[in-house]
Amino acid sequence: MEMSPKDRLIILAMAVIGMIIFLLIAYDPLDILDTSQKWILGLIVAIANVPLLLYQVKRIKNKTK
Repeated sequence: MEMSPKDRLIILAMAVIGMIIFLLIAYDPLDILDTSQKWILGLIVAIANVPLLLYQVKRIKNKTK
């Protein structure tokens, strides 16, 4: 059984949102963060985003079995 387009869009959207947050932290348009704060925020986003994305992929794979 294949993944539905909706499930694929959910995975893609979660990855894109994570990348947008990383880019906002990196470019810091208001210039309020120093380098160490950017690294810490990036690490927090990665720690939060990757498990959520992996959980979503696992849930969808189980659903398609």
